[in-house]
Amino acid sequence: MKFSKLMEEEYGLRGNPFLDDVAREIWLKTWINRKEQIKKWTEIISNSISTKKNYLTFIIGDYGRGKTLSLLKIVDESKQYKNLLSIYLNFKGEQRSKPGLDFLLRIFKSIDFEQLKKNLDKKDLNNAIENLPEDFEEVKTVLRKIYSEEEVRKLALYFIRGEIKPTQSQLKKLEILRRIEDVDIAKEYLAGFLIFIKKLGFSTLLLTIDEFEYLFSLVPRTQHSIYLALLRGLYDFPLGLSKRININDIANMAFFIATSEDGWRNLKEMEKKEASSGGPIQPLLDRVDAETLLTAFDRHQTRELIEIRLRFNRIKGKYEGKPLIPFTGNFVDFVYKMTNGEPRAIIVICGQVLDAGLEKGVSKLDQDFAQKALEDRGLL
Repeated sequence: MKFSKLMEEEYGLRGNPFLDDVAREIWLKTWINRKEQIKKWTEIISNSISTKKNYLTFIIGDYGRGKTLSLLKIVDESKQYKNLLSIYLNFKGEQRSKPGLDFLLRIFKSIDFEQLKKNLDKKDLNNAIENLPEDFEEVKTVLRKIYSEEEVRKLALYFIRGEIKPTQSQLKKLEILRRIEDVDIAKEYLAGFLIFIKKLGFSTLLLTIDEFEYLFSLVPRTQHSIYLALLRGLYDFPLGLSKRININDIANMAFFIATSEDGWRNLKEMEKKEASSGGPIQPLLDRVDAETLLTAFDRHQTRELIEIRLRFNRIKGKYEGKPLIPFTGNFVDFVYKMTNGEPRAIIVICGQVLDAGLEKGVSKLDQDFAQKALEDRGLL
């Protein structure tokens, strides 16, 4: 069963869980503490707030290992820091567009400009916009439009997210001259936004990036290096911009990028090929602050996840205080052996067995019942 179908049928989720706060909380309940990893990630978050450098972390794992859930956990952990703004980006299903530009525009698509102004005094918001440096006059103008009460507000949002190619008439309404049609202009808007949020009290923009490897499916292999060079440039940001910026006036960035093991291997292979000829991959990987390989669960973690899954009441849409049906030690052994500790497979099997158990009214879940239930459902 595909995971999207599983989440729809068993959890009542449709589409990306990050789009729904309730779904997000439900999914977070399946987090099994990876103590070493979460300690490393929170240290990076803390360091990013207290320093001015940018950070780059890769989270690597096969399908079903919990990459998206790890990013979700990182976003959740970041909420304790009031001076950190976090966003989530997913490149799966991204439309083909100009390489590199699509990456930057996806950042703006992921920003909730309405949420950003909550709990802010209107005067403070306006001051943050008006005090942007003169070099960012067009960024200032677009932000004015986004936070105005005028109808042009929607046009400004479509524009900065790259959702329209503005006509001359629309550019006139926005009171700007240039379209965002190349990477350098998009970088200028990103820099202006980072200065803007710094003036609002945010010291760091946390970017959690999912399905990173899908970016490479958007362009021919010969253009893959464009994304890698861009990411390297963002790590060095604002170095390389044509406009001079005081490092104290701009928020830094912390990137947490999730990719499959195949995606990571591809990066390493590209690194080897470029060893003699040069290219962007080696400089990029030299800038990586940390990399985390998500492995399968051990038996103890498997048991934790089994208990969590068996506590979820689909009818009520919530987690109960204890499993809906108790389970035995040999049930844990059976699930662990069947799944090899793969988190997503554990969720699937437990959901199937729990449904069968509730249907038949059994008093406990053990190995014999689980095996029979999966056989009856054609899963064994």
